[in-house]
Amino acid sequence: MPPVTVQDVLRLALPDGSEVVAGNAGLNHQVSWVTTPRATPPAFTNLRGGECVVVATSVLRALDERLTLANLIERLAQVPVAAIAVQGDIPDPAHTTAESLRLPLIRLPDSCDIREVEREVQRLISDYDAQIERRAAQLGSVLTQRSLAGAGVNGLLETLVERTGRSLAYYSSAGEVRALRARGPARVALQTLQPRTTGAVAHLGQHIWVQQIGQMASGDAAGRNFGYLALCGDTLDDWDRLAAQQGASALALELAKEQAVLAAEERLRGDFVQAVLVGAATDDKTLVQRGRELGYDLRQPHVALLCGIVDGDDRTIARIADALSAALNALGVAAPMMRRIDDVLCYIPAVSRGRRFHEVADLLRQRLVNDIPNVLVAIGREAPTLTAWSRSLREAEQALLIGRELVGNGRVLDFSDLGVYRLLLLLRESPELWEFYRSTLATLVEYDRDQHGELLKTLEAFFEHNGNLARTADALHIHRNTLLYRLTRIKEISGRDPDVAEDRLALWLALKAHRVLKTITEPVG
Repeated sequence: MPPVTVQDVLRLALPDGSEVVAGNAGLNHQVSWVTTPRATPPAFTNLRGGECVVVATSVLRALDERLTLANLIERLAQVPVAAIAVQGDIPDPAHTTAESLRLPLIRLPDSCDIREVEREVQRLISDYDAQIERRAAQLGSVLTQRSLAGAGVNGLLETLVERTGRSLAYYSSAGEVRALRARGPARVALQTLQPRTTGAVAHLGQHIWVQQIGQMASGDAAGRNFGYLALCGDTLDDWDRLAAQQGASALALELAKEQAVLAAEERLRGDFVQAVLVGAATDDKTLVQRGRELGYDLRQPHVALLCGIVDGDDRTIARIADALSAALNALGVAAPMMRRIDDVLCYIPAVSRGRRFHEVADLLRQRLVNDIPNVLVAIGREAPTLTAWSRSLREAEQALLIGRELVGNGRVLDFSDLGVYRLLLLLRESPELWEFYRSTLATLVEYDRDQHGELLKTLEAFFEHNGNLARTADALHIHRNTLLYRLTRIKEISGRDPDVAEDRLALWLALKAHRVLKTITEPVG
């Protein structure tokens, strides 16, 4: 059994709310036993040194009105005792004396039972391991009670800080800091930590214990990984690890409860969005009233916003929905939201807290990419009335479908930015567009595919630089003569001359059609 120190007594035996008011330098003093004053003088007998003295100031006055706490501290320091825990007022002279003697002086809560405090310290000294287990069980019970009382995640974290005296942080499953209770070097260490699994970590000179919140498993919500809890300090022991386990268990239940509530709210919001899109209500007034009850102002214009990912599965779409909901809450935006098979839909108000919808969309994308780097965010045009919501959704779908081919996922994909693609999207399944494509560009595409060539890339660069040969060659990192040779091959294979205005327009339009037609399968016949 390891030697018991004053710090151990403070963390593992004394009641919640106990605090060191002086003599912090002596917290590593070893504690051999615990003693309380007798009812009659002399107050203390058979002291051998190393005792933790537990006393109430009212008892001292009953023993001898002339005995001050400062006098008692001076006498006990000569033994020397390990620490003094006091219930009642602690005058300034006692503070000064204890500090000068480097003797820990601890204030106990007024409501505590001195005899129970004595028994708790005795248990710690007699059976250290059993007391740690007992204390951990007590911590688990306290956390559960506070969760049931509605303390929430922040309340549980505050309780853990109070009970452990450690710095801590709560992270998302992706390792992003969600809450931090730390100062100094511990704060820096926890801010830069990116936890991935349970265990001990040495980081920036700090000892950290990471505990996963929940477990990775398929099926029920209780088996999900809700993130990580990390406790940090100069040194960590068994109590810190047990406290982290109890804290993680309580947080898992709290987060599961929160997610159950959010899931119910999500279903309600989804049903509402679906009702608007299919026109389930007899008139807009009914929907506006229902929206007001859900916290939405449907009298102002809205914009359809879609969040998706290439080849995303159900689990990924659920992550996107959770992340989008959290981002909307963080920005204070009240937006109806609905999870779909391949993406997540929400309608953001045209103006929210002074921000226009495009600014809100940008802020949402910036938050989403922290959790889901490859997420795609697309928006339609403004829908001034509820009847226009379906049109804005179709536009967002088209922007999501073709936008990533144009600008990638480094920005919000906006239907208004599609330009000529908006026309081509309407024609993408028409035989005429396919025939135009076959007669202009299809042979180049086939040549590049068979010969591993770069004629298509060359033609795109040529149009991007408005036919400027020098800038096109620089962009492709090739010699001017190589560029001229490729342009000649383009003319020979396609039958279209980029130097002829009509052929140049046809090739440019065919390149745009190529990007659109890649999103669907070529029609039969």
